[in-house]
Amino acid sequence: MLKLVAIGVWVILVTAGATYGSVYLASNSASGTVSAEPDLGVEELKSEMTSVPIMRDGDVSGYLILQLSFAVDRGLLAERKLDPLPFLVDAAFRVVFSRTDVDFRRLKSKDLEEITAAIAAESNARIGADLVRHVLLQQVNYVRKEDIRTNWISSGDGSE
Repeated sequence: MLKLVAIGVWVILVTAGATYGSVYLASNSASGTVSAEPDLGVEELKSEMTSVPIMRDGDVSGYLILQLSFAVDRGLLAERKLDPLPFLVDAAFRVVFSRTDVDFRRLKSKDLEEITAAIAAESNARIGADLVRHVLLQQVNYVRKEDIRTNWISSGDGSE
């Protein structure tokens, strides 16, 4: 009989300890997630068409005409008191202008991935927060300098 009472007390102590431990762990993990802000999703910011001169050997070889879409964190965007789009477009311009290792006449998918990742990183550095989650290419066109002059001269001949 004494054995049966000892086993009962032991089961009660183990159950109480396990309950206390699970409640303690649950309250600590819940307090860690409560302080984190909920993810509000992304908002799309679309840029206007932007023309970036491509410099090679100190001369303009052509122009990259692009339109970008930025997927930005909606929660961080609400905290900002200014329009981030000019900063994002400026960061994109600087990244494309400074990329001398990319042949824009013959773009590869690897080049596009690197450029969009670099634009996102530069944008976040200029804003000072991880605002930009993804940079999406809406339109990308490379126009050679010679093609622009040919089109401009031919359209200017008889238009008056």
